[in-house]
Amino acid sequence: MKYSVVALAIFSALSHANATDSDASSNNTEVISIIGNTPLQQTTDTAQLIGQTQTLTSKELGLTPTRSLAEILRSQFTSVNINHVQNNPFQPDVQYRGFTASPLLGLPQGVSVYLNGTRFNEPFGDTVNWDLIPLEALDNAVLFSTSNPVFGQNTLGGALGLNTKTGYTFTGTQLDASLGEHGRKELTVQSGIDQNDWAAYVLASHYEEDGWRDYSPSDVTQVLGSLSKKIGQHQIDFTYLNVTSELLGNGAIPIDLQEFAGAGAVYTHPDKTSNDLDFAALNGTFVLSDDTTLQTNLFLRKNTTNSINGDDSDFGPCFLRENVITLCELDDDDDDEQSPTNDDLFLDHDDDDDDIPFADGDEIEAVEFIGYDGLALSEITAIAADELDGTYNTGKSQNESYGTTLQLNHRVNLAGLNHALVIGLTYQKADITYASDSAFGILENDTAEDSRTVIPLNLLNAEARVRLDVTSTHKSLYFSDIIEVSPQLSMNVAARFNQDHVLMNDLLEDGEGSLDGDHRFSQFNPAIGINYQLSDTSEFNISVAQSSRVPSPAELSCADENDPCRLPNGFVADPPLDQVVTHTIEAAFKYSTINFSNSVTLFHSVSTDDIIFQQAGSTSSRGYFVNIDKTQRQGIELLADWQNTQWYVSGSYTHLNATFEAPFVSFSPMNPMGPNRQVSPGDTIPGQPAQQLKAQLEYKGMDNMLFGAELLAASSQYYRGDEANENAQISGYGLLNLYGVYEINEHTSLSFRIDNALDKSFYTFGTYGEADEVLEDIYPEIDDPEFIGPAHPRMISVGVTYQF
Repeated sequence: MKYSVVALAIFSALSHANATDSDASSNNTEVISIIGNTPLQQTTDTAQLIGQTQTLTSKELGLTPTRSLAEILRSQFTSVNINHVQNNPFQPDVQYRGFTASPLLGLPQGVSVYLNGTRFNEPFGDTVNWDLIPLEALDNAVLFSTSNPVFGQNTLGGALGLNTKTGYTFTGTQLDASLGEHGRKELTVQSGIDQNDWAAYVLASHYEEDGWRDYSPSDVTQVLGSLSKKIGQHQIDFTYLNVTSELLGNGAIPIDLQEFAGAGAVYTHPDKTSNDLDFAALNGTFVLSDDTTLQTNLFLRKNTTNSINGDDSDFGPCFLRENVITLCELDDDDDDEQSPTNDDLFLDHDDDDDDIPFADGDEIEAVEFIGYDGLALSEITAIAADELDGTYNTGKSQNESYGTTLQLNHRVNLAGLNHALVIGLTYQKADITYASDSAFGILENDTAEDSRTVIPLNLLNAEARVRLDVTSTHKSLYFSDIIEVSPQLSMNVAARFNQDHVLMNDLLEDGEGSLDGDHRFSQFNPAIGINYQLSDTSEFNISVAQSSRVPSPAELSCADENDPCRLPNGFVADPPLDQVVTHTIEAAFKYSTINFSNSVTLFHSVSTDDIIFQQAGSTSSRGYFVNIDKTQRQGIELLADWQNTQWYVSGSYTHLNATFEAPFVSFSPMNPMGPNRQVSPGDTIPGQPAQQLKAQLEYKGMDNMLFGAELLAASSQYYRGDEANENAQISGYGLLNLYGVYEINEHTSLSFRIDNALDKSFYTFGTYGEADEVLEDIYPEIDDPEFIGPAHPRMISVGVTYQF
């Protein structure tokens, strides 16, 4: 939702600060060695004032066949972790220091993502669709840490800046083809031309796979083109991106099911997400003088997302009136087992839970079928109520957004001090149309050989239907001043003022009980950072920063504990939610020489009014959003690397303490200890491993061969739904990946990659569910509530690159 087309992260190139002349206090502003860095104007320098950066170049991003950007971020960036909730390479939860960027609704999104200076989080839920990012077209990827306010909304834990290639950064024509296990195929063609005063670049890519899980094929097609024009010192870049995708990721499975059917088994399906994106951006850099530049951004973005989710049903048979059977939503699980026969219609029913209940319009409410006003199920179809044991949930969101940013950069000497000033303003608007339905269907689940797919019928639940229009408007004014106090000492003062308006219009209902809402938010977020160059090889920086995010329309539409919704489909009338504000203190020491570098970073983030999703049903997607008074994420990062002409060695370690810092009751009805668990300050936030260890080794044999190995290890984590930390955890894991590149000649190279080379079995995600609702007749032994997201088995990919 909250798009900040531009935002500003300012940091300095202080690793070379000692090169500044000693007369820096003069009026000659040319000696200023510090630069402003924003999503519109990024550098890859790691020296900065507010937070830290990690950078990957286009060569590093495209070294070997890799399925998605998210997997590269996990293996290459310190403190980045992945939860494979859907078990699709394009649908992971990417976590950085305990904050999340995910394509799934229901998670607190705390990392902002930018593509060529345009905010890429979806307007409806602030989610990030990784399939929409053209990996092969990226010129670089930069991960910015801390709650830097100039990056705008959602930058609670950090921001990811992505920049695509142009004809000025990529010339020639290149063909990449790769094959892998489980039907993986990818073909990419890219070409660039540089004609001095103009340049052009185009990419076309197609990816498809059968998926290592059952019934999980996916395909993604991406086309990107850019046209650049230089007019003197000015430059204008136009970028267009089109992506169509169809992703099947069938989610977590009961932990016991894999023992009977293997880790590739699915619980129920389909679980499909389709995206259709059109994105256009016009960026300009205009040199007004030697000390002043104007940067502009104008964008138009339209993405249509369709989702299908096949699930079991919370509905069972009931009497609408005497001898007339219909469907009701029932709390008693035993009711799902009732099979109304002709004899049942004439039973003398009492209040025994084992009897088919009567709909009373209050605690037991009969389903109203769309198009069949007042009719019971038995009056519509001959299909028995107990045969409708599945639901087929569909959703469609159309997100159309546009916006502009103006940013003025000016270098000046004031009172004998060099300043790098930035002032900018941004305006964004999004029009969102959301529609969802839930149809009753038949879950194919009679034998172990059945697929457990849901076959929908034309029987739609009127109460589950949602038709919602949302208009969100975001205005921001930001400012930054980098002050060079001395050749060794620099200071950055920054701030941003956000004003947000979310207008929601329920197209089905008016007044009380509708989704109508008029939500307004405003927030001023400051930051200050200091960098001190201790010597030619070492530096120290410390920063205090604050950022915020307003509740997304998806969260605002699903915040009533008395009327939980089903994600990503149903929404209900809601009480208001407060915006989240995060304060971060971060300090780092860095040491570097030509061959060796290391760093130590401490971070401490406190979020007030954090938003979490409370599970309130037999599936993890049913629940509501609430504010939690306080959460905390703090830790330490250690990083070191060494290289020479043949060898490269790196390692990183993260210790993360992510905790709730205010008491609340976690509803979590499927928790093994029972519902309504008391969460206390200091309890660990689920899904967050406390420790991560990463190591990388590369060897260059001669000039045309490279072999490498990656070791990724993570400690145990709590299941989602165990916010009170009362149950066993998901075990930690260690993962080994191998890769290599062989250049046959100047035009052709071969590459390979082996992910999970030791074929280890482990889990990256866990939650709770009610497995016996679906499996008890087939697998009566399965009754544990633990659901897990298994990691993929060993996967081998090979690729060839030809440069014309």
